[in-house]
Amino acid sequence: MANTGYKSFTLLERYYKDDGSSTGDTKPNVVTDPDYIAPIFDTTSCPQDVRYYNTEQTKTVTKNNCSAGEAGTEVTLTAYVNQFVSEISITDANNQAIAWLEENAQVYANNLGTCILNIPVISSTLSSDGMTINLSWIVPHDDVRITGYQLYRTLDLNGDWLPYRSINIPDLKSFSDTSLAANTTYYYKVATRSATGLSTPSNITSQTTGDNSTGGPGGSGGSCFVEGTLITLPDGSKKAIEELHLEQLLLSAEIETLIDTNNANELYKWSSVSLLERRITSPITKLTQKDAYKTIIVNDGLLEATPTHLQLIQRDGLWRFISLGDIQVGDNLYTINNEIIPVTSVRINLEKRRIFPLTLNPFHTYFANGILTHNYKEGENPNP
Repeated sequence: MANTGYKSFTLLERYYKDDGSSTGDTKPNVVTDPDYIAPIFDTTSCPQDVRYYNTEQTKTVTKNNCSAGEAGTEVTLTAYVNQFVSEISITDANNQAIAWLEENAQVYANNLGTCILNIPVISSTLSSDGMTINLSWIVPHDDVRITGYQLYRTLDLNGDWLPYRSINIPDLKSFSDTSLAANTTYYYKVATRSATGLSTPSNITSQTTGDNSTGGPGGSGGSCFVEGTLITLPDGSKKAIEELHLEQLLLSAEIETLIDTNNANELYKWSSVSLLERRITSPITKLTQKDAYKTIIVNDGLLEATPTHLQLIQRDGLWRFISLGDIQVGDNLYTINNEIIPVTSVRINLEKRRIFPLTLNPFHTYFANGILTHNYKEGENPNP
């Protein structure tokens, strides 16, 4: 018990008045006794202990138990002056207050805070060449719980909104879409991602691309590989794509679980954790030549094709088809030797290139530079 500076008495002893000697009689010193002697303040015999008290301390935290798509408000918990005491120092008393705040502030905020609907707002602009859609969005109540965003795209407001691009950087609130077809309206919306899931999606924004179908600067000019790309024939030999001809048989692959189609919109809906395939052959039913002013180069030339070319990749453990313009370092490709190789580099080429769109029927897969890929039917608009 702390020393208060008061000296108290446990027993009372009786003395003779004439000489002040003790009679030998004692009794307890209790407050109910008329002879009770109260404690006396004696800092000489009982030096008083020093006591230190905290100054005001506060901690502000955000309510963190809201549902997906909601942001919690900030709440401040206060340790008031003199709420904590120490016999060591003011710093020690303040540390007690701080420890108490650390232990209780989040519970306090979760009980007293409120949840606010946190729906992002998206907008878009079209580039001067009409073939890039620039998207940006804001989050009204941005908070530390946001871990990223899910962007959606569709060509049909009455159709399915399929996930288009997953963005895992909370501070990145923009995206430029270059995987576009000419004279096409694209619709977008975005949702925030947190540990509790995806928020309610944003408003819808849309843009209509320009007319670049002639293959002039800025346009894709089609969707296929550049000249010099080696295509595998059924006997295992290879021929440059510009040397192919109509009705020529190509080595193809029938993928289990895939209902093969020349409709890009349907292909984008397919995905599989495994890739089981058997080799078949399929003839070229259409082959043209065009100029392209934008191509995607993968792994320093292993593949080079226009951004809208359909490519088989593995991402996050799933095989799927994407536009080549959406390929990322870390994706995987499937080779003619049944090997899986990683994408190690992706870059954009803006120099004029000759490309050779081709169509196979009834099967649509083939091997370009030893990589399993897919043909593309002109006029189809990709909707990954």
